[in-house]
Amino acid sequence: MALRRLNIDFEALARAMATQGSDENDYYLDTHTGRIMRISTDVWNALEEGETIAGSLNAWQQEELHEAQAVFSDTQGRYLPIPEDLEWEVEEIMSDFTDTVRDADLRSKLTAAMEGRNAVRRFKDVLAHYPDEQQRWTALQQQSHQEHAAQWLQDEGIEPVWITASKP
Repeated sequence: MALRRLNIDFEALARAMATQGSDENDYYLDTHTGRIMRISTDVWNALEEGETIAGSLNAWQQEELHEAQAVFSDTQGRYLPIPEDLEWEVEEIMSDFTDTVRDADLRSKLTAAMEGRNAVRRFKDVLAHYPDEQQRWTALQQQSHQEHAAQWLQDEGIEPVWITASKP
């Protein structure tokens, strides 16, 4: 099967994957435009329950409602729900990174940080005191996110052309 090329803002996709399932929004990829769409749980629930909320929304919420209606009524597969980052994948990346750290003291601190709850936060807190290693971690994490995103897109028949959206 030939993959369809699609311009996608990697940063927006990575943010959506990182927060999917952990905040009050659902994220979708428009497979025609490459746009990452955010739909709040409140708007989504109201739409599913058939509530008429259009008159009580601000302009930006009206746009979100319009997008939610498009996703809700999609029968052609235009809008794909963006998968969330899997916790075990993040932990695996942290472990792989820790194995590459040369400083034995730092390696020990990172290993200890990975134990128990809130491991990712503690891991990042340790790295905050080691800017060079923090930069290396950030690069590795971004590469991993990009590979994960590219694999998901490939599974969906899409070849991503990574772009950077201009910031206002």
